[in-house]
Amino acid sequence: MSIATLSKKAHKEQERESARAYLLSILSKQNKPTLYTNLKSVSSSGMSRDMKVLAVVEGEIVDITYYVGKLDIGTIKERNGQRVIRVGGCGMDMGFHVVYTVSAILYGYENRGAYTIRHEWI
Repeated sequence: MSIATLSKKAHKEQERESARAYLLSILSKQNKPTLYTNLKSVSSSGMSRDMKVLAVVEGEIVDITYYVGKLDIGTIKERNGQRVIRVGGCGMDMGFHVVYTVSAILYGYENRGAYTIRHEWI
């Protein structure tokens, strides 16, 4: 089925599943799956943050921000020529929130699956 014949909702779901499969393939190559977040900007009100999400795959740093954004975690934005995820909220570690949510989407909540992926700031 071509993209033109898919509804917007179906197309978005197809992109989400493709992103999910890609992230699972990357993280399955790691002994202890870890995602790294890099804070790029905080809004003047402090209510949103722009960040990049990175992973180390076979010794190379890979920017996976786009794929994480396709999981409907935040909004994908372009900032100074770089793709970032904008997440809203304050009063908590938003980098951890992003990684925890990715882990929950990929591995579920049962048996502490949402804690499968480790998080580190860079």
